[in-house]
Amino acid sequence: MTERTTSRPLRDLALAISLLTILPVRAEWPSGERPDVAGYFPAAGLLLGLAGWGALKTAALLREPDWPPCVPHSLLLASLLLAAWAFLTRLLHWDGLADVADGLWGAHTPLERIAIMGDSRIGAFGTSVIFFVGLLQVSAVLVLISEKMLVGVLLAPVIGRFAAVAGSWFGSPAKPTGLGAAVTGPPRVPSAAFALAVLAGVVAMSLSTSRAVAMVALAALLLSLSIPHLLASRFGGVTGDVLGASVMLTETAALVLFALVS
Repeated sequence: MTERTTSRPLRDLALAISLLTILPVRAEWPSGERPDVAGYFPAAGLLLGLAGWGALKTAALLREPDWPPCVPHSLLLASLLLAAWAFLTRLLHWDGLADVADGLWGAHTPLERIAIMGDSRIGAFGTSVIFFVGLLQVSAVLVLISEKMLVGVLLAPVIGRFAAVAGSWFGSPAKPTGLGAAVTGPPRVPSAAFALAVLAGVVAMSLSTSRAVAMVALAALLLSLSIPHLLASRFGGVTGDVLGASVMLTETAALVLFALVS
């Protein structure tokens, strides 16, 4: 029997933040119904982006007029920021990225790929992808710090979470159980309105920065629409790991693109 989708905005917002972060938000998943949580996923990205932007702005104020710092200090700041993001999300998206990499290149059929993703061990493909994505993220944030382009640090986590929104709203679950089945489905009005409001905020902030930043933000948002469906097509549908990998790949692409135009 299909669970009935219900919309309670405050509960669903709390569930989205609780699901994607370690923040101590009181939220309990209801039984017998599907909360309308996907539209609130960008809220978790906004919290991460604000935390990173605020921390770097504070560091800039404390180090004036010697900002940006030298490359070793900037590298340390970039590494600390990304470690904090990973910790605040309990490495949820990193785990999904590793599992998807192992499944994608370790098997030939969707069922075999899903079986590999269920293995708790990480393989060579997952390890390699984690290394290179981490390297790209640290390098991109290092450039953003050096070029005083902190708006990229603010917006990239938000844009990344839109990949999970797109996968949930427009995808179908690969399995009858699990996170993919719990969050996929068309949205109700409150969550759709929230996601569109955050989207409008991203576009407005990027436009207020520069035309190049706005073009980058739009390109990254287009990637957030396409990446989850490209991955889902290889696994027969959406899973929690597919959503997590989509978030990481989109966020990384956004950071790199912002760094390239900074």
